[in-house]
Amino acid sequence: MKKELLAASLAVFALSGGAFSVEASEAPVYSLDGIVVTASRVPEKKMDSNADVSVVTSKEIAEKHYDDVSEAIRHVPGVTLAGYSASAQNYSTNQVYINGSSNVVVLVDGMRKNTNGITGASANLGQLVDMDSVDHIEVLKGSASTLYGSDAQGGVINIITKTPKEGVHTMLTMSFGNEDKEKYNLYNEGREGNVFWSVEAGKELMGDFKDGWGRRVINHLNAEHYNVKLGYDLGNDSDIVFNYGKYKSHYTRPDAGSNDKTADKGKKDDDSISLQYKAKINDRLSNRFSIYRNRTTFKDNYNLAGSWPTLWDMAMKTTGFSDQLIYTMDRHTITGGVDWYKDEITRYHNISSYGTELAVPDGTHVSDTAFYLQDKIDVTDKWNVTPGVRFDHHSRFGNHTSPSLSVGYKQNENTNYYVNYKTFFVAPNLYQLYSPLYGRKDLDPQEGNTVEFGVNHRFSDSLSGTFNVYHTHAKNILTYDEAYRATNSGKTDVNGFNISLDKEFGPHWEAGIGYSYLHARAQDGKNINLDGTLPESTLHVDLSYKADRFDASLSGRGVMNRYGKKKYPEMRDYANYWVWDLAANYHFTKGATLFARLNNIFDQFYTDVGTSYGPDANPAYYQYWYSAPGRNFEVGLQYQF
Repeated sequence: MKKELLAASLAVFALSGGAFSVEASEAPVYSLDGIVVTASRVPEKKMDSNADVSVVTSKEIAEKHYDDVSEAIRHVPGVTLAGYSASAQNYSTNQVYINGSSNVVVLVDGMRKNTNGITGASANLGQLVDMDSVDHIEVLKGSASTLYGSDAQGGVINIITKTPKEGVHTMLTMSFGNEDKEKYNLYNEGREGNVFWSVEAGKELMGDFKDGWGRRVINHLNAEHYNVKLGYDLGNDSDIVFNYGKYKSHYTRPDAGSNDKTADKGKKDDDSISLQYKAKINDRLSNRFSIYRNRTTFKDNYNLAGSWPTLWDMAMKTTGFSDQLIYTMDRHTITGGVDWYKDEITRYHNISSYGTELAVPDGTHVSDTAFYLQDKIDVTDKWNVTPGVRFDHHSRFGNHTSPSLSVGYKQNENTNYYVNYKTFFVAPNLYQLYSPLYGRKDLDPQEGNTVEFGVNHRFSDSLSGTFNVYHTHAKNILTYDEAYRATNSGKTDVNGFNISLDKEFGPHWEAGIGYSYLHARAQDGKNINLDGTLPESTLHVDLSYKADRFDASLSGRGVMNRYGKKKYPEMRDYANYWVWDLAANYHFTKGATLFARLNNIFDQFYTDVGTSYGPDANPAYYQYWYSAPGRNFEVGLQYQF
């Protein structure tokens, strides 16, 4: 702990020390000069944002050919993903944690994507595979309940899609890899007069994979997705946009971990529809109204129903709308609005290991209505204060008020400091409340607050960095007991920090490094960090090279001190590991690119979620060790016209 505190102190010293000596730069790097919207719902420079925001850029998405959103944010400091297979398309949703919390709001163009209750997670980032339509991804770390809802304890992931350009543009992509991997994708966008559109369709196939020990793991996938955006430009920065998305898959997975040869089959069928209206009413006032519906179906173990594995047959629907107004004055930016959404079970059937059918009545639901208001006040040219408050009325848990306060100090064009105090409350989701096997109806909401200090600093025109340290206190922790049943487990305190540096080395080379530290107090009989679920330290390294026709990037992720459950000490032997990935592109003619990826270069053996027993345990004893893929490659061709 002393070492981590020393590292934090040195980081603050390095960032703040430079703040008094660096002259204003004329060509700042994108990492701080780019525009973000998630921190305050108002477009602002990342430098000026009083929050810890990381951006996965369009350049990074294009050059690294990420398979899905979860893969794209895996290298963001402070983010941890728990995956059960080669991707989240096999088996249930992958859990995402930000600053140690799984209570995260996922947005697409500012509209809620969560379906709170299909399983333990809120939104399946691994099924968001339409990456050609994504412009960039903003990850807001730290409580954001005032603006984004009661369940934004850990933060917000906002996926910003592309704005179609003039004319008609098409991109075709196909790739092949080992383990019978195939991917095909079509993306078309255009703008003619006031009408604009984008269309995307894709297909993915995958077979068994080998882990770092060379063991073959059951893993079959046949998935397809479709997305349509249709918009009309109303002029004066106003438009109306319709979106429709569809995802379907069939998969096969091992029943109880990588070493188990019992094959479970599953199906998924998701779709979403939304309509968003944005209007610039005058120079001071703007409005955004959104209405949406997300629907998801998850059917697992359907081939073994009635035998030992249980049948999971679940379907959920989330509907909602939001209306937001932003009013600017000389020294005030006032943001206010209303949010409403309803999570509803449309089908939930379980067949237990004893052949007993368990069900939840169709139409079981919870809803939340909220009003929020905040005002960013520029007290002076350097100081700003942002008070805010959110009022939630939850259909099951009543009224809750979540105040917040942010204070920012912009010393100069290169340095911005901020201190935030934010409160939150998290209502149990439908799975935690009503699952016949694992739910509990007498749960209480989780409540607490987060205090954070941060600094964004530009050392020079080629070097920039961010630092954020936080403390979160929460009570009535929503978790799962040893029988995997939802429960409240008392109080906890979480301390941590995130630091990142980005450097440009001339016109060809760029590098980035990020480090995150997390310490969540251990509860009785358990390890720190949610009984060893999360690592204490994670180090991210990225190095990229770009020439006229060739570019390449090397990414490394080092996980340290991820101990697993205290009652299963075998996990300590696998608590530290490094995973390195390589991506390269050769643009051999105009519009045509040959690309290749080599993942897990050194064939590292590891798991994202295996915290019970050891990886070589007899599967009959429920070892629940889900290996990540070992070394694997992909080569592909992309053509644009």
